Order: sequence, then structure tokens, then C-alpha cells
Amino acid sequence: MLRYKINVSDALTRAGVNKYKAKKTKVIGQDTLTKIAEENVTGITLKTLNTICAILELQPKDILEYIETPQDKEDREKIKL
Repeated sequence: MLRYKINVSDALTRAGVNKYKAKKTKVIGQDTLTKIAEENVTGITLKTLNTICAILELQPKDILEYIETPQDKEDREKIKL
């Protein structure tokens, strides 16, 4: 399971990207910003991740981390069969 390592919503706000600016510039969609604020990683595209990396001057590994869940382990085991 992927999860944010940092509070991306807060970091974007500090960088000057709030919902108003996002709507005005269309850099990141408002719905996406809402998902980020809810720490919902599943709603983020690679394009959005690229944009976040550019704005925050970070690498994806600085933003996301992988934590194995029991479901992930089960899925991995199925592949090995």
C-alpha cells in the first residue's frame, strides 16, 4: 500500500498552491487537492505526482512510501504460483 510520507496538502499550501490558485491555474485539480488533503493516494495520477514533485522540488520517494499489507503479501504470493 502506498501512503504519503509527508503532509502533501500542507506542503503545497506552504508553496502557495491552495484550492483557489489550483482552480485559477489548473495546475492541480480541486478534486485531486481534496483527495490529497484526505491522504487518499489512490486518486493521484503520475502526471499529478510529477507536478507535485516539480512544485515541492522533491523526488517521488520523498513524497510516497510503500508499506506492505497482508493483502499485498497475499497478492505477491499468488504471482509466485
